[in-house]
Amino acid sequence: MFFARPLRPVTSTIALCALVALAACSSPAQLRSTEVEPESAATVATPTTGTNTSATVESTASAVGDDGGDSEAADRSAIRIRLDRLVDDAATEGFESLAEAVLTDQRGWTQAGFDFTFDDTDFDYTVVLAEGSEVDELCLPYDTYGEFSCQIGPVVAINADRWRSAVDGWPTTLEDYQTMLVNHEVGHLLGQHHPESRCAGDGLPAPVMAQQSSGVEPCIANPWPLPWEINCASLGLEPLAPGFERDIVLTCGPSGPLP
Repeated sequence: MFFARPLRPVTSTIALCALVALAACSSPAQLRSTEVEPESAATVATPTTGTNTSATVESTASAVGDDGGDSEAADRSAIRIRLDRLVDDAATEGFESLAEAVLTDQRGWTQAGFDFTFDDTDFDYTVVLAEGSEVDELCLPYDTYGEFSCQIGPVVAINADRWRSAVDGWPTTLEDYQTMLVNHEVGHLLGQHHPESRCAGDGLPAPVMAQQSSGVEPCIANPWPLPWEINCASLGLEPLAPGFERDIVLTCGPSGPLP
């Protein structure tokens, strides 16, 4: 995810609050999005969504379980995903094929030992492409302001406007941006966090888990995980499908596991 905004603490069966019942949130949290950094808690809100969105997320919750994460007995390497496009326009028609191609590409998270499969009925996680208002509801208690994308529990919610047109100033192609967006948000699903530094040095590729929508200079835009990010993901230091988190403590970085 990528930006800064207040959080809205709720207990929502639709957004599922990462499959955990959440009490009122009173302290800052890091938003798992390609775009936002957290700010402060706001008021409690109870969202409503359309039938399709609710059914998708509830099905995912049932598949994963009520504890907001994968069971210890589950095979961490098997990432079974449902791709759910809740928009119907020409600019988003290629979403499913591109997302599948990105996640099975040998330049991506497969290098960390993950095996991505895609099915509409037999799945543990859902990657949703939706309009901003639906993303807002799915991402609660993270506040995505109708603009941003997020990961929360077993759900990755991608903002359709960003998918259609990227962000102002994005320096490369729209496909590069879409690829980065998928790898970044699914990276959160795999337990990966925003790195301490968005850029390690002039002219170097930005980490895919950096908030590149907010700018990449002096690094260069990069849609694929760097070798150290692959290494961190392969170590399994964080649970899959993490839920709402007020505070993030990094466990891995460019030099490996952190003390």
